[in-house]
Amino acid sequence: MDRIISRYEKLFSIHFSHPEYPSSGPSGGVLGGLLSLQPDETTRKLFKVHEIHFKVRQDYLLCFVRIRTDADIPYFRLPSAFSARFLLQLREDLARQTEVHDTQGKENMYRFRINVRASANAMNLTGASLGTILSRDPVREFTEGEPGTWTTTFSNLSGHFGAIDIVTEGSSTHRLYTDVTNQVLNYTPANGREHEHLFTIQFSM
Repeated sequence: MDRIISRYEKLFSIHFSHPEYPSSGPSGGVLGGLLSLQPDETTRKLFKVHEIHFKVRQDYLLCFVRIRTDADIPYFRLPSAFSARFLLQLREDLARQTEVHDTQGKENMYRFRINVRASANAMNLTGASLGTILSRDPVREFTEGEPGTWTTTFSNLSGHFGAIDIVTEGSSTHRLYTDVTNQVLNYTPANGREHEHLFTIQFSM
């Protein structure tokens, strides 16, 4: 019987913290059950093509990518301008403990922009931008006429606490790779270092 062995490695991770939940973290895992994260459709399609999976474990968002069996390199080469977006929602009890701007709500959402080619590795609500966020998923609209026409539009996101955008911009050190050209991943197998690729989002001002 033939066996197919697939290897996965952590691509990046995001840690969530809140001052009202000091016991949360690797041993607590409180916040993971008080928030929900879903990729937008553009990210979902990208993850499917490149065999990237995500899960919320303890208080972390962990993203894993399939890698080659002979090297720590993505099985399917990732786009050079890799980007991903997760839509974030807080459960009511967590939202009550979070001091947010009084204009937050509906289309006015927090945007946590994490550039994996920048030095910052933590962000709170003050560091996030607050405003409208344009969807990355196009919508086709039909306008009646002689003849009718189809147009592609992008609407503002609505109804979420915020969006987490992972981007790769600039010329600083790339946190995903030790070798950008060959896409050799920075995180090596089974070394137990959970802090690799770790960015922290703090639900506080």
